[in-house]
Amino acid sequence: MFPSSITERYLVAETRNAAAVMQMSTPDGFADLVNVLENFSLDFDMLVRPGGNKSKVAKDLDESFRVLGWRETKFQQEVTNHLTIYPWKLATPKEKVRSVSTAPVMTGGHKVDNVKDGAVVDVEWNPKDGNLDRDFGNYTTLHDTGLIDVGVFVTRSQTLRPLAVNLIAQAKAVAVPPTYDEWARRIRKTPNDPFSTSTTSNFEKLLPRMERGDGRGCPILAIAFSAKCYVPPTLSIPDEVLRVAALRENVVKR
Repeated sequence: MFPSSITERYLVAETRNAAAVMQMSTPDGFADLVNVLENFSLDFDMLVRPGGNKSKVAKDLDESFRVLGWRETKFQQEVTNHLTIYPWKLATPKEKVRSVSTAPVMTGGHKVDNVKDGAVVDVEWNPKDGNLDRDFGNYTTLHDTGLIDVGVFVTRSQTLRPLAVNLIAQAKAVAVPPTYDEWARRIRKTPNDPFSTSTTSNFEKLLPRMERGDGRGCPILAIAFSAKCYVPPTLSIPDEVLRVAALRENVVKR
């Protein structure tokens, strides 16, 4: 379903023919997905920076979808249970049908990153491991109730880990002018190996969940950034560090 411009740079996996389902049920959404991925690349500035609740990669990806009409959506579900008790025909005195109901219970409250028509896309760049389970729960419920046709994960592959480690090591070895306070703070907070922690997830941890059927009847599409998505700077790494540091300092001063 995807052009070579996608499959040559990203890792792709699916259940229940998710790509074909998305292309047929949400053709505009599928075209948007291809468009965003084709025009997105990783650079030095994205990989050499501290982590956080929402990385620059995730923010930029979400913004690319929002421009195309996708919107963040909050998922909630209200459940009321009804119990109907039927009479026994031989009872004395004669019984009537009785109905017992529970008070409505609100569940969910989780947000989905991007929704358009029958497709949802969650950008999970370096998520806490439990985020994937939450997303699977959202997708299956939304699909079971007929609100979506397909659920999409955009994440990263562990093939990026050696690249990130190498870039960060090179960046930390560059001596910058002492006046670049912002860069000094940023590089100090940047971990040497940002993708090493066992508490975060990635494409390689997503696959077993797909294989064991966590998506149930919902078609699941997973797309991961690989090292081939990285576009090196035209400058040397030391010169790129100085360029980014100077740019950041000027932004802060303004």
